[in-house]
Amino acid sequence: MAERATEIENPPAIGSLRIGLFTDTYAPQVNGVSISLQLISEGLRAAGHQVTIFAPKFPGYRDDEPSGVYRIPSLKYMNKPPLYVAVLGTPRTTWSLTRKQFDVLHAHSPVSVGLLAYLTASTKNLPLIYTYHCSITDYTHYLKVIGGTSVIRRAARWFSTATTNLGDQVVVPSPKFRRLLLEQNVRKPIHTIPNGIDLSNFKKAKSPGRFRARLGLKSDAPILLSVGRVDPEKRLDFLIEAFARLADQFSEAHLVFAGDGSARKDLEETAASTKANQRIHFLGMVNRADLPDLMHDATLFLSASTTETQGIALLEAVAAGLPVVAVEDEAFEGMIVENENGHMTPLDIDAFNKQVGSMLMDPGKIERFGNRSTELSQRFSIEGQVQALEDLYIEAILQNWRGKAVSRIFSR
Repeated sequence: MAERATEIENPPAIGSLRIGLFTDTYAPQVNGVSISLQLISEGLRAAGHQVTIFAPKFPGYRDDEPSGVYRIPSLKYMNKPPLYVAVLGTPRTTWSLTRKQFDVLHAHSPVSVGLLAYLTASTKNLPLIYTYHCSITDYTHYLKVIGGTSVIRRAARWFSTATTNLGDQVVVPSPKFRRLLLEQNVRKPIHTIPNGIDLSNFKKAKSPGRFRARLGLKSDAPILLSVGRVDPEKRLDFLIEAFARLADQFSEAHLVFAGDGSARKDLEETAASTKANQRIHFLGMVNRADLPDLMHDATLFLSASTTETQGIALLEAVAAGLPVVAVEDEAFEGMIVENENGHMTPLDIDAFNKQVGSMLMDPGKIERFGNRSTELSQRFSIEGQVQALEDLYIEAILQNWRGKAVSRIFSR
């Protein structure tokens, strides 16, 4: 009996891991979770691991690497942005998961596909990692009819705690969400692993001036840039109002939004009603390969969101050497260092514009802050994130093996 236990407690050296990533949001959707998963999966495969992504099926969309992505039958839940919810329990999905072999599962969402990860881990007795990508209570307005009620928000908080506790280990991208989960009585071990990006992609522009030419702007016209989903929680209306008040003082400046979402039509109408309407631009979706060009054409990066877990777009802007002015959000710890590469302000237009104006009036400050952004971005490489995840996967696998050994000892 002792020999059997020792055999399990001292497994062979771990080389290539078989990893299942489960998510309710993935390509062709463009958001922080989707982008992060693409980068993580590429990094893990480059490190020699076998990665399978489970995600809802999007009609008409074909994956670049279909062998590494398993699409689950889905139903359409929302038109703009298009949102599909996976249908669990279909014979094809059940059969596929029964046949596949994994060493560790990693859920990136708490709803249908995340639940599938938990059920699979329980059935196969596998370790389950769960990454908490967003505060569910900040997104209840997406629930039709009753999403904004206090009852739903309380239910969302309970659901957040319950689903997070299903994981054996929990990952958060920033200290902000570690504190949040502790307040919500999450009992499982919580690990802070910042999101990473391919820093080399943002070091320089491939086609400098490309977006300035597209918008018909002079080479020295200040561009205030926002990149990301155009949805209510991003508070882009705040940026429009702030720019409208600032526009007369800086008559050459332009505000540019890159991204799409459910709030775009309303925001375009709001922008059109301002005196600065000719200097507010909506680019729509920008191909990720073109983002370095856009960011290197910009002067400042702006953010008014307070619902970020970390903020991939802001991280990319910092990697591109952009100074930042943002509304205070703990998620930006480490990416924005006050008075070194940017400023964080209260959710107050006058305070926000004071910092934007201080930048625009001081080109030397923009250059210094931009250089510091590039330095700070080195902490957030995809290689560092992948290494941290590898270490966590191995730790979880070893704990799972030890648990099996103990179970076998006490079952005899």
